[in-house]
Amino acid sequence: MNIENAIHKIVVDAAEPIGPLEPIWRSFGYDEINWTYAPRGKRIFAEIGKLSSAPYYIRCHHAFTTGNGLSTPTKGSGNVYHLGSDGKAQFDFALLDQVYETFLQNHCKPIVELGFMPDTLSCGPQPKPTYDYSTSALWKYSPKNYQQWQELVYETVKHFVAKYGEAEVSRWYWGVWNEPDTPNYFKGSVKDYCIMYDYAAAGATAVLPTVKLGGPALAHNSKFLQKFLEHCARGKNHATAERGSRLNFISLHAKGTGWPLSGKSFDMPSLRRILTQLESCRAVLQQYPQFANLEILVDECDMAVGTNFGMYDFPEYEFHNTEYYPTFVIRMTKALLDFMQKKKLPVKRFTTWAFYFEGKRFFDGNRALFTNENIKNPIFNAFVLLERLGETRLRLITDLPTTGGFPQVDGLATIAADGSVAVVIWNFDENAKKSGVARVLLEVRSLPTGFKKVSVERFQIDREHSNSYSAWKKLGAPQDPTPEQVKYIQENESLKLVETQRETEVVDGVVRYVFDLPVHGVCLVKINRCEE
Repeated sequence: MNIENAIHKIVVDAAEPIGPLEPIWRSFGYDEINWTYAPRGKRIFAEIGKLSSAPYYIRCHHAFTTGNGLSTPTKGSGNVYHLGSDGKAQFDFALLDQVYETFLQNHCKPIVELGFMPDTLSCGPQPKPTYDYSTSALWKYSPKNYQQWQELVYETVKHFVAKYGEAEVSRWYWGVWNEPDTPNYFKGSVKDYCIMYDYAAAGATAVLPTVKLGGPALAHNSKFLQKFLEHCARGKNHATAERGSRLNFISLHAKGTGWPLSGKSFDMPSLRRILTQLESCRAVLQQYPQFANLEILVDECDMAVGTNFGMYDFPEYEFHNTEYYPTFVIRMTKALLDFMQKKKLPVKRFTTWAFYFEGKRFFDGNRALFTNENIKNPIFNAFVLLERLGETRLRLITDLPTTGGFPQVDGLATIAADGSVAVVIWNFDENAKKSGVARVLLEVRSLPTGFKKVSVERFQIDREHSNSYSAWKKLGAPQDPTPEQVKYIQENESLKLVETQRETEVVDGVVRYVFDLPVHGVCLVKINRCEE
């Protein structure tokens, strides 16, 4: 079927709710922890705080990493732990205070990542003396003294309980490490990780019995996950000598591509790949019914790996600048919601690993929410759009063809308490070079009795709308834009209303709306009652 040769129908029935809309998209993450409280970082958090009246949860690497407190791409340091001349531990929370205070001031909550290993606590081989301490890999190792590691976690939780109170800190998530199943992040075995986890749990619970603790922030190794869950269920606790270990949530990662390799063909992002990774983990989780109701955090969930890669590294990464990225994420949101419902998987939220970068070019193609001058990338509008949905999902039917097992034109429909209907509709092909336009007929049935006339509003993200990158290219892609050029780009960065139909007649509870939607475009159609 040629999608451009016909009007394709999407049907929504306002009288067929299928359950509450779970806002699983409310989480961001990034490596560069120290950019949180940098001037640009603070301004970005002010924008994140405006997204919703409910908090977004934020996860960062490097809370415990040793360093000078300045982040560079994929690096950072909380610089908490030191040994004094007497060999006793000393703790400095000045940097972490700035991080979590920025979160809380902007209505966000932390997913605290307990890692990485401070240099003076690491069991790793001592590097050769050098002026460049940033080349050290000591942060990847387990502790040389597990009691001191327990003390580090204890003092960290104690500090924030004293600062913010038990009720507040009990709402935070505390995850042990990041991707310990890969040597990129952990130079140890599953057993080493389980020992480290047990001592972290002992330290955290000694301060805060209601602490929400979990792991393992798995990269992809389902065998690692199985051994970790077996340990938590029935293994000997290395810190307490009891049976099993505390586990309040399970954290997993899923990516839509593998690592790009120079000279090899580039694999485009695949939604099927993401769901396959989650299915592999679900098969392991089913072996442990005692953990069936634990929250699952997919606390890195992205269409491609390598947040620091841009289009000057691999040209395909241009898709991070374009409408392709927000549309992929919105489409993924529905797929995850459906997967949760079908597979009975209690995913609480997924984390988009994106923030901003210092020292990069305009629209470098990195996975980022903002580019230079704190201009919003099109991806940010995906979250603005999702936050305008209603509280309850409605059944949506599409007659459109599938690409990769998913309809090319599909949607997510909701209804609010006042009866207004909001439907997100996208036209997406995983081939970023695909072009074309689909003509869509949206038919909404069974509107409430009082809806005699309605207003129909359409907000849209595509190449021509809500797209700062396209605006920048129209100016000739300047790397040193004038103030006037920056203003023009900013005028095109936010979610745009592209059409309004006022006082549309509702006939027998039905309203119909026809519109064009380009490939890789996504729109929000809002249907509101007109006051008589």
